[in-house]
Amino acid sequence: MPRSLTRRSVVAALAGALVTSAMVVPAAATASPASAAPASAATQSVRTAASSGGVRWVKWNKAPLTKTSSSRSRTIARPDDGTRLRVVDRGAHRLKVRTPAGKVGWVSAKAVTAAKLKDVSGTRYTTGKVTVRKDISSRSKAVKKVRLGTKVTVLARTVGREHNRVKVRVPGGRTGWIPTSRISKRNVWGQLARCESGGNPRANTGNGFYGMYQFTGRTWRAVGGKGLPHRHGAAEQTKRAQILQDRAGWGQWPHCTRKLGLR
Repeated sequence: MPRSLTRRSVVAALAGALVTSAMVVPAAATASPASAAPASAATQSVRTAASSGGVRWVKWNKAPLTKTSSSRSRTIARPDDGTRLRVVDRGAHRLKVRTPAGKVGWVSAKAVTAAKLKDVSGTRYTTGKVTVRKDISSRSKAVKKVRLGTKVTVLARTVGREHNRVKVRVPGGRTGWIPTSRISKRNVWGQLARCESGGNPRANTGNGFYGMYQFTGRTWRAVGGKGLPHRHGAAEQTKRAQILQDRAGWGQWPHCTRKLGLR
């Protein structure tokens, strides 16, 4: 082969290699950003999905829903205990939710629970001494302790697998949670009063026994009563009767408590 032709072949080969290299390098360089973009979008999508969704139930009476995430913004709704809320977004300590009526606002994360609740109402009576607690958990802070037969207003109860807690309002207005097993429709103090005196707070038999629960003056004063029982209202007399029962049991009313099956 002539020397001039050999040189042309070598030059052509080198030029082809340079063109191929130039074409490959930019392609490789542009491939990296293109592949990174979908990964970023996927991550963002996962975060968005994780930041919303889920269901919560109101556990604070008439929990305020605010227009913005600030707790100081305008209140737009006050759903009752047991109201089901759909979570649509989340903040640090507040949730953006949608009510069954379609209103969307922000609520404190502490005001709702993942435990299923049902909005209920009615009057019940405690079946023994019981501690009313601030939250659904039996280990939460104690709000108040009430005696046997205390009249309470039921506000909400847990349902589903966790159906053993109920929210109540106790005399004085405090609200909290107690076991469902500690309330009953039976009004033992009403039954006892009807048996002892026909339920008459003004009863005065003339033989030294007074009021709904037929206290003697001495026993009445021993449980903190002032004056004589029949000169006080039904609520005060029941309060003193509860103190007496707590201290000495049902034996203070031997005939009626036996008749009512209380002992």
